[in-house]
Amino acid sequence: MKNRGYLLLAVLLIGITGCAGEKLPPLSTYTLSPQLNSSSLSQTRETKPVRILMLGRIRSLQAFSGSEIIYHDSKYGQSSYAYSRWSDAPVTMLLPIFQEALEKSGRYLAVVPHSSQSQSDLLLESSLLDFSHSINADGTSDGVIRMRFNLLDNKTKRVVGSRDFVAKVPVAPPMNAAGAVFALNKAVTIITQELIIWLR
Repeated sequence: MKNRGYLLLAVLLIGITGCAGEKLPPLSTYTLSPQLNSSSLSQTRETKPVRILMLGRIRSLQAFSGSEIIYHDSKYGQSSYAYSRWSDAPVTMLLPIFQEALEKSGRYLAVVPHSSQSQSDLLLESSLLDFSHSINADGTSDGVIRMRFNLLDNKTKRVVGSRDFVAKVPVAPPMNAAGAVFALNKAVTIITQELIIWLR
């Protein structure tokens, strides 16, 4: 009976050692770094800009407020890549990209974040509705970003304009997290440039 106990313990230890020795793939971390063309962002203005624009926090579904890289299929299934992550939540990474691009547009005296204590003339509210790797029924896939923007006049508290933006960029095979990140960076470029044109 005693020997049986030792045998069971030995088998258990061998099993644990085998699991511990199994090598997992390293965790890959990605960031947003869109290639924004400065000449396409700036514009010629006859008058000096006088208004200050404040960027509100980006609201989003819970799935896009974490660091997971989300993918979904055409049958409503949604998951995240096990060994790939964003360096920060998409809602956090997008704000400085928009701020820098809007500053370079030359349309505003200043573009300030929501944490700023300064007074602003305009407020840009936004909602992130999709930021994912979308796998289509035909076997292709896209990096998809969908956002809604509202521009408010801070003095009157009225909405000056509202618009939805969607950018879809095909993911080159193989369909993996790295390909999705590349496509999503391109999609951020498209959304940013379209936002600047709309605000003009």
